[in-house]
Amino acid sequence: MNENTSLIPKVIPEENCILIVDDEENNRLALKSRLSRKGFKTITACSGKEALESVAKDKPDLVLLDVNMPEMDGFEVCGKIKGGVGEGFLPVILVTARGDKESLIKGFDIGADDYIVKPFDGDELLARVRAMLRIKKLQQALFVCDREVVRLSSELKGKYHYDNIIGDSHAMEEVFEIMDGASKITSSVLIAGESGTGKELVARGIHYSGLLADKPFIPVNCASLPGELIESELFGHKKGAFTGAIVETKGLFQAANHGTLFLDEITEMPIGVQAKLLRVLQEGVIRPVGGTEEIPVDVRVISASNRDPEKAVKDGKLREDLYYRLNVIFIKVPPLRDRKEDIPVMAQKFMEEFNAKFKRHVKGMSEETLSSFLAYEWPGNVRELRNVIESCYIYGDIDMILPKHFRLPKNKLEKKIETSFQQTDAFLTGIPALKDAERGAEKQLIEKALRDAKNNKVKAAKILGIHRSLLYKKMEAYNIK
Repeated sequence: MNENTSLIPKVIPEENCILIVDDEENNRLALKSRLSRKGFKTITACSGKEALESVAKDKPDLVLLDVNMPEMDGFEVCGKIKGGVGEGFLPVILVTARGDKESLIKGFDIGADDYIVKPFDGDELLARVRAMLRIKKLQQALFVCDREVVRLSSELKGKYHYDNIIGDSHAMEEVFEIMDGASKITSSVLIAGESGTGKELVARGIHYSGLLADKPFIPVNCASLPGELIESELFGHKKGAFTGAIVETKGLFQAANHGTLFLDEITEMPIGVQAKLLRVLQEGVIRPVGGTEEIPVDVRVISASNRDPEKAVKDGKLREDLYYRLNVIFIKVPPLRDRKEDIPVMAQKFMEEFNAKFKRHVKGMSEETLSSFLAYEWPGNVRELRNVIESCYIYGDIDMILPKHFRLPKNKLEKKIETSFQQTDAFLTGIPALKDAERGAEKQLIEKALRDAKNNKVKAAKILGIHRSLLYKKMEAYNIK
C-alpha cells in the first residue's frame, strides 16, 4: 500500500447518515434508493423548514440539498445550516439543474462544499458523497488535534510558567521581578547560580511566559558536548565536513529559529567556539561547519553558568566581549541555604508531586523533620531537597515524613555551627551541640520571617509554612518578642 493512501480516512457507509432534501418526491426516493443500496443510512425532507428541523434533531453527516424549492430555496437553507444550525462541520452538496457560473459562485459564497448538476450518474454522486465524508473525517481529526495542541500548550505553559517556580522569599521576589521584565522583551539573559538552584527552570519560565511562548525552546548543555562536536551541534555541518559527516545536518540555532536557545554551562564552551557564538549574536547569521554560505537566524539566547561570570572572565573561561553580549539581563538565582524560608512550601509542593506520581497520601512532615531541613546547608540546593523527599517514598504510604525516613550528610555549615557550640558551656554540660545548632538556625529563620513580614504574625507564619499557633509557641520558646 502506498504510504500516502493510508493517511486518507476510510468512509464506512453504515456509519454515515445522509439527509436528502428535495421538494419532488420522485427525486427524493431515487436518491434514497441509490445511497441505501450502497449501505448509507438516509433520511429525507421535502422542504427547507423540514430540512433545518432534521439537521437540528437527527444530526446527519452530510446534506444533499436541492436548490430549486418553493418558499425557502437551497441557497437560503444552506446559508442557515452554515450559519450555525448544524453542529461542527456539516458538508452540504447542492443539487441543481443549472450549472451556470453565477449559480456556482453564489452557492460557494453561501458556504456550499460541493455542487452536482442534474442529470448525473450514480458513480459521480457516490464519488462526491465519499469525498465530502472524507473531508468531514479530516476536519473532525483536525479539531481533535487542535484541541490537544491547545491542551498541551496550556499544560506546557503552566508547567514552566515562572509562577510555578516555588518561593516566597525576598530573594526570589527579586528573581521573579527580573523574570517578569525579561519575558516582555527578547534580549539576551545570563543566569548565574549554583548547581541545582533551578537555572533551566528560570530560563523556561522566561520563554514560556513571554513573547516567544509558542516558538521553540531548545536547551543544550555545553559541558556535556565534546569540544570537537559542539560547533557542529550549534551551527550544523555540511556533508563531508569531517569524518562521519555523511549527511548535511542543521544545527541547534536553526532548530531554535524565532525562538530561544538555552546555553547551559556557557563557561565550559571552548574559547574558539565562543568567538563564533559572539559573531552570531552580533551579525545574526551562522555558517555551518564545512560551508561557506551564511544563514540568517533570529534566536534569543539565554545562557547560564554555575560559576561567577565575572570571575570566569578573569580566569579566561569566558570571553569578555561575549560576556557583555550575553549579560544584557542578569539573574542571580540564590542557593537554597540563603532562602530557607522557602523550604516548607517547597517540601509541600514536592510531596504533592510525588503523592500524585506514586499514588501515596503523605500529608506533611514532622516538626523534627522541618528543623533538620532548616538546619541543613543543602549543597545540592533545590534538586537535593527534591531528591531527599522522593527517597522517603520507599517507606510506603506513610502519613508523615519523620527523621527516620531520610538521612542528611553532615556538611560544612553544620560543622561550623557545631564547632561554635562545642566551645560554649552548653557543650561542657553535655547538651547535644547539633540539637542546639538546629534550634539556633530555627530561631534565626523565625526572626528573619518576622522582619520580612514587618512583625505581622500571620504573614510570618505563611512565609515559614506553619500555622500561626505554632509560630506563637516557637516565639515563646525562643523568647522572641
